[in-house]
Amino acid sequence: PWYFLREICRIPDDGNPRGVPFKLHRGNMAMLFCLMQNINTSVILPRQTGKTQSALSWYMYLFNFGTNSAEISFLNKKFEDSKLNLTRIKAIRDLLPSYLKMDQVFAMDGSKLKGKNSVETLQHPINNNRIRTVPSARDVTSAASLMRGRTTSIIYIDEWSFIKHNKIIYLNMVPAWNTAARNAKANNKPYGMLITTTPGILTTDEGMYAYGTREMATKFSEHW
Repeated sequence: PWYFLREICRIPDDGNPRGVPFKLHRGNMAMLFCLMQNINTSVILPRQTGKTQSALSWYMYLFNFGTNSAEISFLNKKFEDSKLNLTRIKAIRDLLPSYLKMDQVFAMDGSKLKGKNSVETLQHPINNNRIRTVPSARDVTSAASLMRGRTTSIIYIDEWSFIKHNKIIYLNMVPAWNTAARNAKANNKPYGMLITTTPGILTTDEGMYAYGTREMATKFSEHW
């Protein structure tokens, strides 16, 4: 993974068709280290420091090379933002060398076969990995059923501090995630949950819950 990020992965950049190299700093290096150990991770970084692009670069690695037959779920404060992150991950893939994109395969008759590709879902045609975006919750009832029963072992939640009903979503999705994560661990495959966000507003329920989950988490140490 480190070689992929350091030497191969490039980040889209306006006006630059080749993109720019992936940049490591103390924040995203700590995040990536934890993810590589399958540790559930919560990260708060200021805006424009690359937290989302760093996360999406990691999930691009997992989707293309790091696992197989896995489901990866993307959540965000709005459904449009979840779909935007899926668009961003496609843009990262488009900047890979052609022999590493693996966005299509050929049938025995030479015809091209493509995986499922829409604004909401991306499926790999070779390793059968799939990324699915998750809509936002309109109310308490939809929040309770949003991720309940979805056996996805890898979850990325962006802008956690601004997701309405985030406590209800979290408590209802964890049981199914636990089952999927145990299965992935037994098969020696990656699993885990990543939460990234900018600082929230402590006068809102979602901001307070996000702050509480961060405060209860084990603090990262560079001695690790």
